[in-house]
Amino acid sequence: MNRYLTEAEQDRLLKILKEAACRDALGRRDDAAARALLYSGMRLGEFLKITVGDALAALQSGYLYLPKGHRKGEAMDLDIYLTKPLRKAIEDLLKVRYELVVQDCLVTDPLVVGRHGEGVTVRAFELRYKQHARIAGLAISSPHWLRHSYAMNIRRHSTARDSMPIIQRALGHRSIASTGIYAHATKEEVEQALDEAAKATAPGRITKAQLRRAYEGRVAAS
Repeated sequence: MNRYLTEAEQDRLLKILKEAACRDALGRRDDAAARALLYSGMRLGEFLKITVGDALAALQSGYLYLPKGHRKGEAMDLDIYLTKPLRKAIEDLLKVRYELVVQDCLVTDPLVVGRHGEGVTVRAFELRYKQHARIAGLAISSPHWLRHSYAMNIRRHSTARDSMPIIQRALGHRSIASTGIYAHATKEEVEQALDEAAKATAPGRITKAQLRRAYEGRVAAS
């Protein structure tokens, strides 16, 4: 599994998005939407189907409900727990929606909208995301990487003995086999292991006494 962002890469992307949020409403939308994806693990297609009513109900109940009909390849409903960062992202999406669309909206209207109040397409969001990612120095990345990054964040920071069932539940996988991709060694773990191995096989530190003996040996032999 290499299609995820390290924590340092996530920080860079979020910094660029925060800067975009200071420029205009669409930047604020992109920032809040990317945070919602990163802190929920939703697929982009699922996320863009969320309505204003869904968001308001989530803020009230503490869970964002995704019906199975809105989910790709998963014949099961999914309820996503609203952590504090995810709740903040949804609140920000509601605020920017009202900023972009001045007139009253219906609960059935899309949560994530464009400049003229139209629902955002998957392709349009992908293009906006890739622009921000390039500025952040992430030439190869897509919104789906945020789903994988969410899973890897759970794996890194969970205190559970086995984090795989937690990731399975959080992503809404029917089978634990689908979650198995997150059980492999991460690129950070590989790099750390190689660095540790290199240190272990490196020559030992040379002392000043050893240098003096070598010097005296050379002088004696000359």
